[in-house]
Amino acid sequence: MRLYIVLMNLFLMSLYGLGMVENFTGLAGGNDLRFLDNPPFLTTYSEDGQIYLHIPEAVLDKPMLFVRNDHAVEYKYLQVIWSLHGNKILLKQHNIHSTSGIILPIKERLPIEDNILAIFPLDKIGAFDAGYTINITDLLLYRGIPWEIGFTETSIPDISILTGSKDFEDEVLIKVRKGLLIGKSKIAVPVVYGFSALPEPMKARRFDYRMGFYDEETFAGYSRLRNKRANVSRWRLERKFKDQDISVPQKPITFWISPEVPKRWRPYVKAGIEEWLPAFESAGFKDALVVREMDSLELWKPFSIHSNMIRWPQQKNLRGSEEEDYGGTVAKIVDLRTGEILRGDILIGASEQTLMERYFIRAAPLDKRAQQFPFPNELTGNLFQVVVAHEAGHVFGIMDANYGEGTYPWDKMNDSLWLKEMRHTPSIMNYSRTSNIPQPEDSISPSLLLQKVGPTDWYNIQWAYTEFGEGISKKEEETALERMIRWQDSVPWFRFNETRMEGTGPAASNEVVATNDPVQSTQLALKNVRRVMGLLPKVTEDQKDNIRLHRLYDRTVGLWSAHIKHVLSLIGGYDIHYKSINQPGQLYAPIPWEKQQEALEFILEEALDPPMWLTDPGFLEGTRYAAYPDVVMDNQKVWVLELLSSPRIKRLEHMERLPGFEGVLQKYLARLQGGLFRELEGKREGIVDPGRQGLQQVYITAIVDNLNREHPIIDPEQRIIAQTENAKGIMLQELMALKEKIESVLRKRPDANTKGHWQLCLKKFNMLD
Repeated sequence: MRLYIVLMNLFLMSLYGLGMVENFTGLAGGNDLRFLDNPPFLTTYSEDGQIYLHIPEAVLDKPMLFVRNDHAVEYKYLQVIWSLHGNKILLKQHNIHSTSGIILPIKERLPIEDNILAIFPLDKIGAFDAGYTINITDLLLYRGIPWEIGFTETSIPDISILTGSKDFEDEVLIKVRKGLLIGKSKIAVPVVYGFSALPEPMKARRFDYRMGFYDEETFAGYSRLRNKRANVSRWRLERKFKDQDISVPQKPITFWISPEVPKRWRPYVKAGIEEWLPAFESAGFKDALVVREMDSLELWKPFSIHSNMIRWPQQKNLRGSEEEDYGGTVAKIVDLRTGEILRGDILIGASEQTLMERYFIRAAPLDKRAQQFPFPNELTGNLFQVVVAHEAGHVFGIMDANYGEGTYPWDKMNDSLWLKEMRHTPSIMNYSRTSNIPQPEDSISPSLLLQKVGPTDWYNIQWAYTEFGEGISKKEEETALERMIRWQDSVPWFRFNETRMEGTGPAASNEVVATNDPVQSTQLALKNVRRVMGLLPKVTEDQKDNIRLHRLYDRTVGLWSAHIKHVLSLIGGYDIHYKSINQPGQLYAPIPWEKQQEALEFILEEALDPPMWLTDPGFLEGTRYAAYPDVVMDNQKVWVLELLSSPRIKRLEHMERLPGFEGVLQKYLARLQGGLFRELEGKREGIVDPGRQGLQQVYITAIVDNLNREHPIIDPEQRIIAQTENAKGIMLQELMALKEKIESVLRKRPDANTKGHWQLCLKKFNMLD
């Protein structure tokens, strides 16, 4: 059999040299062996359960991608080369020379050019001049490949098997069932490996920290407020007609809807992608995006590097996964040399239940369609559209962030004309969710409550994808891109910041609509939260258990908590405007002290003394018992700790150096303590309800812990959470004043019902070192 294949290969090669053969099908394994005008790529064939790879001479030492597609969400891939070394073939991973001028090493700080992943003896079947043949079965089925730092797996050879392979013009795909030890179980997992040719490097766009784009290493870190040497992650889009300001691209970005996506949602999935069409027009591209449905009979195309799939993860249908609470994610393959996105998939992770319940707690008072489960298909489809539009932004290279949040006027949130033009948040990439600020009497169309691709998304696409003509010099191009970035000086909602990972903002809020006046907008939103609580019994009356009731209640409390966090972010907060060193003005401008004081009063009244309709709604009577967690109290305890957190206190200390902020830390701590212990004064002096007793004791414990924690000299991680000596002195001063008031109350009211509570408080003072 092997001799036959050798002879056939030699015969076909001779015909190819005469230009007589373009394509041949029928070698072992049923693959296409394609001979084209361009030098042939890798080809595969199988025999007796072994998989062989033929490597033409022209492919040696040329970089290509080695890709693994398995049960994980993201792809694993390496840039590799095949090299001839004597009578062996080496598979090597090499460091990557980015066109940004930096080297991406194989392993951090290890200055070696390449690493050998595997060594293969030449198979005798490949002993002819046209190339080399090797057996790669062991590599794919049994060997551990270092796909990424920390990646390990235990292969189980006796349940591993080759299931097929397919050759294309510039890639080969190989399917296996790979036996792995997952947990303590032996499981044969479907895995598709691919070797794909890399295109000629495209013209890159340099990374700029003022813009919200991933660099070429995809989801690499957030705390990176510097212009490191890198390229942004984006697609190769080139105008077909260079003389036109707006032209169709030479190759549009094409998405394929997987057959698993239910047919009733496909039009909305398509609409979510197409929301971005006008944004690409702003960058000079007409019809830049194409969305098609993939035939269920396509067995190989979904795994090709050229197929951008919109997928419907099957985990959603598994028992135990019905209530998983996430919207979606993406998987990308990127050419690390330039940042070119070669493949981008969207995974629609949210279930219908999750989308409906998230919308219900925000919009049910404003949209009658949401006052009964299940929702009409049109409404649920619109919610899937929002998920897809957001994830599409990631596929185009844009990060999650807080784009322009805190800049939209709060009183425009019930203005239909504004909402039609600007939406309620500048970017679909913000975690603002559905707006719940308008009131029922405002009669805002429900379509204006949903997030859409917004003005900042257009701006981001314009900066990243605008193509400059060949006659434009590098300096002129840099000047034009800088001019676009400087639009942020006059258009505040274009600004990118990544305080999404922080708690102090104000543009650090998630899950709510962030306006320029969080107190005003939150007061309006909480009116709707209260209306939602009133609707809970109605939408759960047809249930045979209380699961949905408790879940919706917990979600509603979670939304209330998100609104409180939005106001809390003002305290110690600042506005952010990332700038280059030669731009005038400050990167960080403190929130006016008056606004911070207003926020503190709101927290003391609304958060630390919440209303009965939230803490003890009548519909929960008889549906829970003492061991049930008090989700409201859990949030309140976290906020007490947040109000005393070292980063917040240090920001207030820093503000004291500025005019108008003199002595703010002492004022803040005095008012916080006075509001939290208001029961030490007034007509009901000394009487404290059980909930507030817990908060007061958490406060004292937190202050004592802060005072007892030594400020480390060297350890940076410990220094973050430790208070300065100045702050500790002010805290001790306030704590001693509190102790005197408690002792005074105990002398005046020795028989008070809360005597034990105050004695416990005094006992905590004894914990001071």
